[in-house]
Amino acid sequence: MNIYSLPAIISFTVNFSLAFIVLMDKPKKSLNRWFAAFIFNFSLWNIAEVVILNSGSRVEALIWAQLLYRLIFLAPAFFVIIAYHFPRNFHDWSTKPLFYIAVFSLPFLALSFSFPNFQIELIPLGTLQNIYYFRLSFRFSFPFFALMFISLAYMLWGTIVLIRKIPGLKTVRLKNQTRFFTVGMVIVFITFIAVNFLRPYLEQDIYGYFLSTLLTFLIAAFLFVAIVQFHLFKPSSFISRGLSYSILYSFVLAVYFLIIKGISDSLNHIFGINSYTFEGLTIFILILLIQPFIRRLERLFDRLIKKDMIQHRKSFLKLSREIQSYYPPHDFFEKIRTFLKQDFNLENVYIFALDPYEEKFIEISRDNHIPFIPRLCPFTEQMLKNKHLIEFYDIDHQKLDKDCHNFFESVHIRIILPLIFEDRLLAFLALPRKKYGIEFTEDELTILSIFSSEIATALLRNQMIEEMREHDRQHFQLEKLASLGQLTAGIAHEIRNPLNTISTSAETLMQQKVNSEDEAELKRFIIEEANRLNRVLSDFLNLSRIRPPQYIGVNLPALINRLQLSLENEQKEADFSFLSHIEPDCRRMMTDPDLLFQSLLNLGLNSIAAINDRCRKETSFECRHGRIEIFVSTLGNYHLIRFCDNGCGIPEEIQDSVFDPFFTTKPAGTGLGLAIVKQIIEALNGYLDFTSEPGKTCFRIRLPRRINRYNGET
Repeated sequence: MNIYSLPAIISFTVNFSLAFIVLMDKPKKSLNRWFAAFIFNFSLWNIAEVVILNSGSRVEALIWAQLLYRLIFLAPAFFVIIAYHFPRNFHDWSTKPLFYIAVFSLPFLALSFSFPNFQIELIPLGTLQNIYYFRLSFRFSFPFFALMFISLAYMLWGTIVLIRKIPGLKTVRLKNQTRFFTVGMVIVFITFIAVNFLRPYLEQDIYGYFLSTLLTFLIAAFLFVAIVQFHLFKPSSFISRGLSYSILYSFVLAVYFLIIKGISDSLNHIFGINSYTFEGLTIFILILLIQPFIRRLERLFDRLIKKDMIQHRKSFLKLSREIQSYYPPHDFFEKIRTFLKQDFNLENVYIFALDPYEEKFIEISRDNHIPFIPRLCPFTEQMLKNKHLIEFYDIDHQKLDKDCHNFFESVHIRIILPLIFEDRLLAFLALPRKKYGIEFTEDELTILSIFSSEIATALLRNQMIEEMREHDRQHFQLEKLASLGQLTAGIAHEIRNPLNTISTSAETLMQQKVNSEDEAELKRFIIEEANRLNRVLSDFLNLSRIRPPQYIGVNLPALINRLQLSLENEQKEADFSFLSHIEPDCRRMMTDPDLLFQSLLNLGLNSIAAINDRCRKETSFECRHGRIEIFVSTLGNYHLIRFCDNGCGIPEEIQDSVFDPFFTTKPAGTGLGLAIVKQIIEALNGYLDFTSEPGKTCFRIRLPRRINRYNGET
């Protein structure tokens, strides 16, 4: 075996692997069987070349040249049959055995008449007289010219069949596959004719060998690209492994010719040692040594074959992480649009979202020139039935609205991507062809199908959050209206009573003659009720205009001492006792001192009122036994302030209402004190609650220990 046969052996390993891959993809499918036979025909062509190049005698070379001669002229017949089957068969009669016999009968008949006149020459390669190669001999012979005419007619026949099929194919993928296969076969056929016409005019026969070798590689490369890049078949589990072994064995053969063969010839020439055993053992060891590289080679092929798929998946994973968070509907769809435009090189993306109030899908840009799609129509029914990506050519255009169809055609829509979750069509995307008129590849269609399912789930989650937020907004609005009504009623009540008193007193002074003592009493009523009105309005303004907190470091013991003095001034008699206990870690607190003081002062005034109320109601309780206690400690990440008194307590039946504005049990109270306290504590990022029973009430304030003094966040 000589080095000249190395290109043919490499081509054979590739072609044979491809034939096996195609056949094993779907062995029962007619197209797979014929395509595998077509590729195997080229593999036999390569084997014939190897035998011719390595035959020691001219007779043996001529026998294999005869086989090669037949293989060359049978290839167009395979092409015709494949043209009818690929990518889809539109003629039932072309699957009948009679059709196959008819197609092959003409070349077989012409080949039988050409025997034994081969019309093929054997030529030595350069000075190597015992190494032969072949070339066609263009001498006048009716069988030869008949074969040439039949081959040309068959190539035209198959090409016309494929070209006429293209308009009838609905999907972009099938159109692309058919165009590529047709153009590739025409190029291979023209190259074959050109090479064989040029060979007689070359100065040396070795140049013809190189041209034929290039043709062999061209055929193998075309078949490889057709299967791998254009996905004529999808045997992903076989491609990388088959090609890995093909390259491995080609490498072993190259090493054999370049190294092992040289060593073997040297041993035989110098020592007269028969080296067949040595050669076989060396090749076996070489294959074992290269085995660890097969996996790496397979991974390399996977990365090359699925390069675009891997890149799309990385980009999609990044998008999936982003949309885990909630986005408003328009922002959510804009993220999807931006991703598709950038990752798939699209000029635009049209997103039709469902408007539940109008029962139709409307493009999110709200462009009046873009027609809407009714929620229930044949087009949406087809999307729900299909549930996955639909190529525009697969849609029943007769059932599509005329305006919608014209729009889709005008913007060159290629893909309809429905976003469906559990038989609910949430939205759909209309994708035009890519920039520069490039069509979508098979890998891109696959990743888009995966993309649609993931995005539909994210969209549903987004819509659920939006519905919950809308429900919360409505609930909050109702609560706000209810609170406003309650607040308004409270204000009206608190203002109407003093106004009635003032009005009655004024009318009495104006209409009746009253003595000086009654006149003074009526004037005193007017002044007291006016002061009460002023107090109500002041408390109401305090409730509605609590300023944002200004956080500083506060000396808590000093603030408590100030509170004690203020409460003692309010209660002139100062019969109650005031106790405080502050843990060392709480002596300095980050808070707003004025707001905290106001809230504690309001609690203190309530405590004094409760103690005095108990003094009036319980004869056994004396005011000097009244007690107000403040305890400050830490509770996890909070400061805990407990403000307790031993007053009359808050009855259980009104405990749920004590924080409501204008709710009061005091004859002269405004009912805003505790409402202001609660609002202040919430403004300080804290919590307020209480427990109460007869003889003991304790309000608990929790304020965060760590505060960002610039933005007030915990």
